[in-house]
Amino acid sequence: MTPVQTSCPICNTHSNARGPIVHNQPATVAGVPIDLGKIEYTMHRCTQCALEFKTPSIPMDSLIDCYTKASGDHWEHDPSPRKRRFDDLTSCISTHSNGKRILDIGCANGALLAYMLEQDPQWSCFGLEPGEAAAETASKRGVKILGALLDDLDQDNPEHQFDVIIAIDVLEHLLEPDAFFKQVSQHLAPSGIFVALTGDHGSWGWRLQAQRYWYCNLPEHQVFYCQHTIEYLATQNDLNLINYQRVSHMRSKPSRIIRDFIRNTVWGVSWRLKGFGIPPFRRNLETKPPPGWLPNKDHMLFVVQSK
Repeated sequence: MTPVQTSCPICNTHSNARGPIVHNQPATVAGVPIDLGKIEYTMHRCTQCALEFKTPSIPMDSLIDCYTKASGDHWEHDPSPRKRRFDDLTSCISTHSNGKRILDIGCANGALLAYMLEQDPQWSCFGLEPGEAAAETASKRGVKILGALLDDLDQDNPEHQFDVIIAIDVLEHLLEPDAFFKQVSQHLAPSGIFVALTGDHGSWGWRLQAQRYWYCNLPEHQVFYCQHTIEYLATQNDLNLINYQRVSHMRSKPSRIIRDFIRNTVWGVSWRLKGFGIPPFRRNLETKPPPGWLPNKDHMLFVVQSK
C-alpha cells in the first residue's frame, strides 16, 4: 500500500478526516479478488476544493492488474440502454459536441459507443480499455482501441485529438485527478468537450450516510467529487463547465426506488444516532456496509469545454 496522504491530491491543501470506511467483503475489483490487508481506511475532505478521498490509497497498478484479469462477462454484454441511461448520455453528448470524433476512456465492452453508432453512424468511435477481453469485444463492435490508458496516447499526434472525450464511471478510480484533467484537455480539439459521469458526494443520501455511503464501500472507488470540485478542476485546466446535472446511476422501477429510500434512510438515521444506544445494533452499523442505493440521484453528469 502507498503511504497515507492527508493533503489533497488535487490542490495539495489540508484536509479533514471524515471517519472510517468499511469496504465490502470479500474485496473484489471487476470481479477479481484484491488483498486489502488489515489496514484501516479513512475518508478525508479537502478544505479548498472539497474533494473527498480515501487514505491510504490503493495503488493504481493493483487496480489495473484486476481490470486486466477481469473476465469478459463481468460487464453485461448487452445492457439495457434505457436502464443504463444511454439515451440521456447520447443526448447530452450530441447537444454539446461540435464534431463526430469521440474517445471513450474506460470503454469496457463498447456497449455505449455501439448504441451511439446505432443512433448516428457518422460517429468515429475510439476507446481506451485495460481489460483485454472487454477491449476485444469493443473492437468487434466498431470501436478502434488505441490502448489501455491515456498515457498510451500522443498529444502531438493529430489522430489523438478528439471532438468529444467521455469517461463514464472512471473519475472515482483516479489517484491524480488534476493530472487526468490536464491530459484530457491536451487531447481535446478546439471547443471540444469532456463528458463524465461519476458519484456526487453533495447528494442528500450521501450526506446522510457520509463516508459509509455504499459508493465508498467499493475498493476501486478512491476519490469523490461534488460540483465545486469539478468547477475547480475545470478552472485549473482551462476548461469551462457548461452543463451539470444530478442523476441516478440507472433507471429503476418505482417499487425499487421506494424500497431503497426507506432502507437507506432508516440505516442512515440509525447510524447517526449510534444504534439508539443498543450495543449489538451499534456494532452491526459500525462494521457492516449499508444497503446499496442504485436508484438514488447520487451521480453527476457534467460537460466541460476547452477554451
